[in-house]
Amino acid sequence: MLDSYSPKWFEEPPHEAQFADPPPIDPKILEILNRRGIKKLYSHQKKAIEAIREGKNIVLMAPTASGKTECYMIPVVEAAMRGESSLLIFPTKALSRDQWSRIREFMQLGVRAEVYDGDTAQGQRQKIRNRMPQVLITNFDMLHYMLGNLRIWNEFFYNLRYVVVDEVHAYSGTLGSHVANVLWRLKRVLQKKEEWKGLAKGKTKQLSVGDFIELDPSAAKAPGGKHKLQFIVSSATIGNAPEFASKICSEKEFVLIEGTGSPRGKTMHAVISERDESVVTTSLKVAKEINRKTIIFGNSHNMVERLGMVGRRIGMDVAVYRSGLPSEDRRNLEAGFHSGRVNILAATSALELGMDVGNADAAILAGFPGTVTRLRQRIGRVGRKGQDSYAVLVARDNPLDQYYAANPEVYLLGKPESCNAKPDNPFIRSIHLLSAARDIPLDEGDLHEGDEKLVRELMEKGLLHRLGDMIIPTPEGTQKIRTLSLRNCVRQVRILDKHTKKQMGEREESIAISELFPGAIYLIGGKRYVSRGLDLDEAVAYLEPAGDDDTYHTQATRTEHAEVIGVEEERYWNEVKLTRGSVHITHEVNGFVVKDSLNGQSVGRRELDEPLVYEFDTQAFWADWDYLANGTASFGEGLHALEHVSIGMMPALSGADAAEVGGISNPYGRIFYYEGSAGGSGVSEIVFKRYAECIRMAYERLKACPCKKGCPSCIFSPQCGNNNRYLDKDEAIKIAKDGLGEK
Repeated sequence: MLDSYSPKWFEEPPHEAQFADPPPIDPKILEILNRRGIKKLYSHQKKAIEAIREGKNIVLMAPTASGKTECYMIPVVEAAMRGESSLLIFPTKALSRDQWSRIREFMQLGVRAEVYDGDTAQGQRQKIRNRMPQVLITNFDMLHYMLGNLRIWNEFFYNLRYVVVDEVHAYSGTLGSHVANVLWRLKRVLQKKEEWKGLAKGKTKQLSVGDFIELDPSAAKAPGGKHKLQFIVSSATIGNAPEFASKICSEKEFVLIEGTGSPRGKTMHAVISERDESVVTTSLKVAKEINRKTIIFGNSHNMVERLGMVGRRIGMDVAVYRSGLPSEDRRNLEAGFHSGRVNILAATSALELGMDVGNADAAILAGFPGTVTRLRQRIGRVGRKGQDSYAVLVARDNPLDQYYAANPEVYLLGKPESCNAKPDNPFIRSIHLLSAARDIPLDEGDLHEGDEKLVRELMEKGLLHRLGDMIIPTPEGTQKIRTLSLRNCVRQVRILDKHTKKQMGEREESIAISELFPGAIYLIGGKRYVSRGLDLDEAVAYLEPAGDDDTYHTQATRTEHAEVIGVEEERYWNEVKLTRGSVHITHEVNGFVVKDSLNGQSVGRRELDEPLVYEFDTQAFWADWDYLANGTASFGEGLHALEHVSIGMMPALSGADAAEVGGISNPYGRIFYYEGSAGGSGVSEIVFKRYAECIRMAYERLKACPCKKGCPSCIFSPQCGNNNRYLDKDEAIKIAKDGLGEK
């Protein structure tokens, strides 16, 4: 197979199931499980159920198709039969509905389960609120709003016993910082629920300050009492599952249970590199040659849209699956792929999580997804029914992809990365302090270290004010909360049809300046549109059909600047001074290049009439190599090259997505490595501690790459605002070698 690429195949042998005698389970529950074909429990399922029954918080670290659902479903159903409620939180709407279909089988036992998210129709939402289920399936975006409307959800929260956070690794980074704050707010509400008169009596009016009374200490529930809240967290294989679960849930102890008891068929792995064609074309050709039921994973909306577009051009029927599509379209694609009506599906990370997509036989990764954890999740989508399967990584011409292409055993056996989050990110924490004050008025005892300053700033902005000993939102603050979203905390740019003014989507402002600038080619549903204007004052972009059938796409060119705001930590690594702190970043898009999607080659370059600018404050660390600055005239170009390749290696150390880290190198000897989101996500602190490893990997990649002057496999970066100009590979090798202290 794949003879034209001559790959070296690696066999992952099948794994036999490890069963265990089940703990005592209600015969009615067992009967329903038996009808679904579950007649035995895996060893890890038994351990999980027993730990939950003992009142422990657990984190279940297991691969896909390992029976994670039953680990929490059985305790959740048991709780529902006792009259207690459970909150099940999933990262995608598709996964929510997949799990709902399984839990619905227990309706005959009196267990009511409902999905309550952005796809739930308004009429259905009202029915759910009028007759509360014992099991509510939702996401953190919706929980954010539920907490702000306690008068509606008081009955459900009063009886809450279990909070299930599925696929917790999906919340690494900025979103995880939001998630940690939402769960802090949930725990705060539950701790204070006795402070509100009639909270459990189903009040129908909006709770007001007049309903507030002092907490009766005797009302607190003892450990193990009826309302003791437990967290059940599941994750893919990551390096710090208990620690990350503890940070997200603000709980000190989690019991780690590893899901090693499930079976799996044989998987054949291969790594190939794109040649004289783009990763899109190579991935499609690989899929055609394998000729089996296949998922092609792309790392962005643009990538999967190009897979669909180019696939149709070369006679392949490729369906496109990504977030942002209408819910009905997503469900049709899920059903079509599950049934076999759709045979090749190009998908983003929206399909890499635990949803059952049927008996897929092959996974093709159109580029390394950024972390070993995500790579294994994507590979885990295939062979779920025990059949032999195939997994092919199409390595792009970038440093980390080529590192794995040269070292496939590391890609297969490498240590999984750790997840990170920064709950005290001031931008994120401010949002949730404001929201928490609306959930239930704040008092001094609610505030963590550093919160006082943020509360003062919110008061100065007129968003919070004091009423006696309490802190509550002003009318302006309440209005602000109504417009906030966990995923859209930055301003959104609406995408409109230029002629009909119909909204076609939206994009964060930070991304919009690089994707929707005037003249940009933008793909929606595999169709090409061209931007006819981007108004940042009004936060609107105007598109119209491209009107041609070519395969060109565009890429922004930009400049970046960093200004130090504050310093938190300093140290030396050999002769290199390392500093970690806060910075102000300015992005300026001043033009774009036009590229051919079939071969990735640039065919033109244009300048914008006026630059587009986006600014934000974030966390960073910077390395001062200035002691080498006088050594050669090409030092600045070498430092620029070292910046590129070192950033390329950072996902292997931090688990961060490549888009989470940016870099700026100055000719006088400083490289800034900054976090790409306002306020930061915690990535820079991880890499700051492991910078020597980062430079070692960069040095090895530079030496191993056979090119003479530099190429995408070593020093070229697709994120480079200068379109990879002003780079010097040989000088980068000299700088890295000196930093490592090698002769």
